[in-house]
Amino acid sequence: MEYGYSLIQHIKIFNSDPICALDLNDELLSFGSMLGYFGYFIIKTKKLYVISEMEDEHITTTQIKKNKILFAVGDQKIVTVEKNDNDYNNPVIKENSNYRDEAEHYKKCDNMFSMLGGSYLFSIELNIPREEEKKVEERLCTWTIQNIEKKTSFGDKINISNFWVPFEFDGYYLIYIDFLNDMKRRLNIFSFYHKKFALQLNLWEIEGEFIGHISHLKKLSGEKIFLVHEYKICQIRDFKFKLIKEFIHKGNEIIACDISYNDKKELEIIILDLNCSVYIYNEKDNYEQYLFNLEKLNTINKSIKEQKFFSMGYPYFIKMYNRYFAVTTDQGCFLLKRS
Repeated sequence: MEYGYSLIQHIKIFNSDPICALDLNDELLSFGSMLGYFGYFIIKTKKLYVISEMEDEHITTTQIKKNKILFAVGDQKIVTVEKNDNDYNNPVIKENSNYRDEAEHYKKCDNMFSMLGGSYLFSIELNIPREEEKKVEERLCTWTIQNIEKKTSFGDKINISNFWVPFEFDGYYLIYIDFLNDMKRRLNIFSFYHKKFALQLNLWEIEGEFIGHISHLKKLSGEKIFLVHEYKICQIRDFKFKLIKEFIHKGNEIIACDISYNDKKELEIIILDLNCSVYIYNEKDNYEQYLFNLEKLNTINKSIKEQKFFSMGYPYFIKMYNRYFAVTTDQGCFLLKRS
């Protein structure tokens, strides 16, 4: 059995409703699901607060700020949970919708997509192909950035393939991949501040290198990115796609990862693989260390382990903050603490 890691809370999901938004610090765990179940858990008092058990859209992002928690609900609204009397036991909850009424929302929601990064909400109106449409082409799409704090916004247009996968929006950059056909993929890093691409690269044209299927991609501090391709090959590259460091994951296929910086400002990458194992990679040491395996933790009930953790093929998430770890599975989210 694994020792040194204890279970603090198991946040269960209902009717195969996967958790698709997660954030964590040493005070709170916030979460949101595909069917709109969202809330937060106070670590010190071990109290779970459910804000909604069923929203009209899925929760795309949650972020824990200094004195509040943000939840992005589909393309429609932002729910803000603010501290009251310096705690979250009796919070002030506010909603801010992107639309004047539900009729306006209904007209656009099928083609709208939103992501929350920092204090900025990115929304884009996509030219999505019909179900029977298979032709790949670039289409001009309108995007908008809203500053939630200052209540200001600006926008423009961008050419995006009608088959695309967004990876990350941090408030300044949108990182995504265009699928131009079954084999050809293009990596894009778009700067909203400059309204132009910081990088636009045809992955099949890279001389002397093979970049296969990219399953995970994260923005690092400075003009750097972390990516996983071929499920186990991990790379740190700059915005010119120059390779800085590479390591091969020691375990099984990577299904989730997250980025953090320790007290020494060193980059740490937390990795979850299909074998239920969690590893941490430190850039300075250039070393990947095994931490624990969910199936071997003696604080997780045996009956839960028998249900399997990653058999449904959901997008999974992992977060680390100091000694705390949050891992999403087919059974919900497990909040753990390292002693």
